[in-house]
Amino acid sequence: MKVATFVIIALFALSSLALAVSPSNVMPVKEAQINDPGQPDGREGGETIETAWTIYALPFADTGNTCDNINDYDEWCPYTGSTSPDVVYAYEPPYDMCVSISLCDSYYDTKVYVYENGWTPGEFVACDDDNFNCVNPPVSYTSWIESVELFAGNTYYIVVDGYGGGCGDYVLYMEEIECVGPCDVICVGVPEGEPTCYDEYDDHFNGGCNAVPPVFSIQPVGDMTVCGESGVFMFGGLTYRDTDWYKIYPCGGAPISITVEAEFGVLFGFVSGIEDCLAPAFYSYLTAEPCVPTTLTEYLPYGAFAIFVSTYDWNTLWECGMEYSLTIEGYTEHCDPTPVEDTTWSTIKSLYR
Repeated sequence: MKVATFVIIALFALSSLALAVSPSNVMPVKEAQINDPGQPDGREGGETIETAWTIYALPFADTGNTCDNINDYDEWCPYTGSTSPDVVYAYEPPYDMCVSISLCDSYYDTKVYVYENGWTPGEFVACDDDNFNCVNPPVSYTSWIESVELFAGNTYYIVVDGYGGGCGDYVLYMEEIECVGPCDVICVGVPEGEPTCYDEYDDHFNGGCNAVPPVFSIQPVGDMTVCGESGVFMFGGLTYRDTDWYKIYPCGGAPISITVEAEFGVLFGFVSGIEDCLAPAFYSYLTAEPCVPTTLTEYLPYGAFAIFVSTYDWNTLWECGMEYSLTIEGYTEHCDPTPVEDTTWSTIKSLYR
């Protein structure tokens, strides 16, 4: 088993915001969207790559309605099985550039993908289903490819699609943005010790309340930096993320700070309710973009907590083996009421002697 029963039950009651900040490792089931498809109006892009609507210059904005189209394309990013109608745009960059492609302001559950010079299923340049960084979208689960690099001399096809069989009014906005260099975290500290995840990986290392039985790394008292990995993988046909849980027993009253820098979009924070794992929930949390060091400081009360680190969504672009640095400061007292048998740092360090 990958996930405790309480996690599975709780997922069906989560809002779109909670989907983005759940400490679960399995990708939650999306709520059904009730969309007004509007009236087909002929404004949208082309039906297929062969008949794609050409974008001649950036920035570019267009609106349309997909309900009078048919289903031509689908990609796993990370949901698949879509039968939604889709439309296509084409763009030939005059020079190498990075662009943002947004469907944030659309009125149905969208998907968007980019192909280079043609269509081969599964071989997309970029793909997004749900981007929770969209600001005040009209409905939940709109899409946004925040950055993708395009190269001169190629034709790129932008496919506006939907989740499930959904269709409706979309708003497409594409603009050139500044290219950001490769994200490479250089961590100096204690190795986490967990094997790199992979498809069909069964996490029994420090999966916390997502493991059966629960298992944590016990964080020793004192300031230290942990060098870990995370990523998204498939297990039993479902999409999971590697979640890392470091158990602490603060005595209360003193501030504890955690700073995370990751090669992926990261979700991290303090999780309560971990002693019986019946209802674990974030006491506080933050998210950060790749290679942006971010600090969270909290005055935790007495009790058991976990420091949690994982990807902030189930985007398959976050490949297993992507690294992060976790620096813990201010954990000066350890009020452990009971003996523990979880993964200890002495056993982790022994792997690297």
